[in-house]
Amino acid sequence: MIRKFKHLKSISLLAGVFVLSACAGGLDTDLFSSSKRVLPCPNVAVLPNAGNITIFRSGPGRDLVDVEFEGVIVPTSGECVYENDDSEVLAELILRIGAIKGPAATSQKQVFPFFVAIADNNKKVLGKKIFESLIEVPQGKRRGAVQEEIIQIIPIASGRSGADYTIVMGFQLTNEQLEYNRKTAN
Repeated sequence: MIRKFKHLKSISLLAGVFVLSACAGGLDTDLFSSSKRVLPCPNVAVLPNAGNITIFRSGPGRDLVDVEFEGVIVPTSGECVYENDDSEVLAELILRIGAIKGPAATSQKQVFPFFVAIADNNKKVLGKKIFESLIEVPQGKRRGAVQEEIIQIIPIASGRSGADYTIVMGFQLTNEQLEYNRKTAN
C-alpha cells in the first residue's frame, strides 16, 4: 500500500503546534456538466502516545540530563485524488519531524524511526511500513527538523470512499519509550 517515500531538505523547526490542512478531494469531472462531485480523502491521525519520542543515553538514568534527543512528528498538509474509476485513492502527505538535542547528546545527528499505516473503519491495520529519518541539528543549535513527503495508494473497496480509511502515523517506539510517553502524558 505504501508506494513512495522521499526525503526533502532539512528545515528549521517552527515553534508551536502545526495544524493539519484539510485534504483536498479529487474531482470526478464531466466535461459536459457543470456539477462536480468531490470525494472525501482518508482521515489522517497521529497514533496517541506515538507523536513524541525521547531517546535516552545508554544506562539506567532516565532524568532530563540523560536525554540525547527528543522528537515530534506532525502532519502538516495533504491532498488526495481518486484514480482508476474511483477504485483507489492516491494520498500525498507532508509531515515534519522535529528534533531537540538534549544534554546527553554526543552527536549532531539522530535517526528517528517512524511508521505510516492504513486502517479501516474497524481500526484493522491493512498495511504498515517503517521508515527512518535522519535529522542533523546545525552546529551551535539545539533544534533541527526534516520534512517528509509520503505518498499512499489505498485500494477502495466497493461501496466505500476514502473517508472509510485512516492514515495513521507515529514514531516506532520501543516498549520503554511507549511507557515513558504514557507516564509523561498524565
